Amino acid sequence: MAIRHTIAWFIMLIGVSATIFFFIQNEDNLALNTLFISIYTAITILYFLRIFYYVDHHATLNEIYFLSLANIIPLVIILISPFLPIFEEALLDLAITIQPSNELVELHIAVPSLLAFPYLIVSTALLIRSFTRYQFIRITSQSERGPSAEWTAIFTFFIFGFLFLFAGIFASDLLGILYGIFFIFSGIGFFLGK
Repeated sequence: MAIRHTIAWFIMLIGVSATIFFFIQNEDNLALNTLFISIYTAITILYFLRIFYYVDHHATLNEIYFLSLANIIPLVIILISPFLPIFEEALLDLAITIQPSNELVELHIAVPSLLAFPYLIVSTALLIRSFTRYQFIRITSQSERGPSAEWTAIFTFFIFGFLFLFAGIFASDLLGILYGIFFIFSGIGFFLGK
């Protein structure tokens, strides 16, 4: 398990070194992109290698660590994406005219959106598994009990649904808005089905 920490810190060291170099060369946009990518890569290595470690040891992922970070990381990515130069290169643009004011709203899917997507998939899978497989969510890896998995998932759907919706509107991020709506409707559906 220590190998994931070593790999993550090595990538962070390379990324921060490259960032400093690019700042010295007055390549500020490249420096910010490099810093973002290195932090993202280090966190992703820590998170997903821990998932693989748990799966390898046949442990369940019903831990607050997995559930919370799978939602917090993409939320932070979507919130900070307008401040990243990498966000300026949109992969998909969508313009919507809102009636009756004829206001034009532009939504984007950019590289940060795609980087948030794997976490959103993991989050959705863990939240759905909370209804089908887990009875409780462990606070730590050694916890024997914890809060109800179903109610934790319902509250997570609602809380992060509104947060993703807000972040998506703030950043004009189509993926954030879609996931916000999906989480809110999922929360309503699971709540009514409870």
